[in-house]
Amino acid sequence: MPLTLIIRSAGEDVRKHHEALAQRVVASLGLQSPARRLLVLLDDEDWQAFKAENGIANRGFYARIRPGHPHWRIAPRYILDSVFVGGAPAYDDFVYLHGTTCADDIALTMTLAHELQHFIQHADKTPLWAANGLVPNLDKTAIAALGLRWCDIPHEREARIVSKRIAEDLFGPDAVRQHVDARIASPVTEQDGIDWKCIRELAVSTPYDLAHETKLFFPRLKDYSGQLQAALAHFQASDPDFADVNLPALLDSSAG
Repeated sequence: MPLTLIIRSAGEDVRKHHEALAQRVVASLGLQSPARRLLVLLDDEDWQAFKAENGIANRGFYARIRPGHPHWRIAPRYILDSVFVGGAPAYDDFVYLHGTTCADDIALTMTLAHELQHFIQHADKTPLWAANGLVPNLDKTAIAALGLRWCDIPHEREARIVSKRIAEDLFGPDAVRQHVDARIASPVTEQDGIDWKCIRELAVSTPYDLAHETKLFFPRLKDYSGQLQAALAHFQASDPDFADVNLPALLDSSAG
């Protein structure tokens, strides 16, 4: 089934522009006809409840569509009407971009490519996607002790590399560098600034092997295996995506 693209805009010219740009990003990722039902919604306003829950610096997100997930309890009616038909999911996966993200072409490109890369990770390498998703559940003390940045998590780093590469292909390295430097100069939060500095450092010409990098990364977290195991047990209780995560093997330093 082809990807479904919904673009909310009061102006037809803006809608067509965003549609053309989004289609170029989709084509760059080879997602002309994904096997799963994927809905991409580019908004003309911000989903404020989601920003309140996930941070004001949030520009968009990828999510599996499952009834009962907290996303849908705080979603506005116009999103629910797009995602669900008769109370049942009309799609399998959902990518959302806030309106403020879509107001800038490079921001739209980088965020859309980033979130679509998460969709690809989930579709092609679900256990790796799930394992990496455990890391943000470490407490602040552990994250500080490890010196972790969000972009150090392998699946996040890969998404940032892909998004930067596609933006450079479409707009040129100079324009992307100026965009990143502007975000560093005026970050939404301190962590947002740290993240943009990481993006500035990323080399897009070097291939990134998510499986290999995940195996190298996880042994660093061995001292916090209890926290990770608790997070895994929590997710496994309700989310089949986490069923095949072999946490002991990932944490084994010899495997790295």
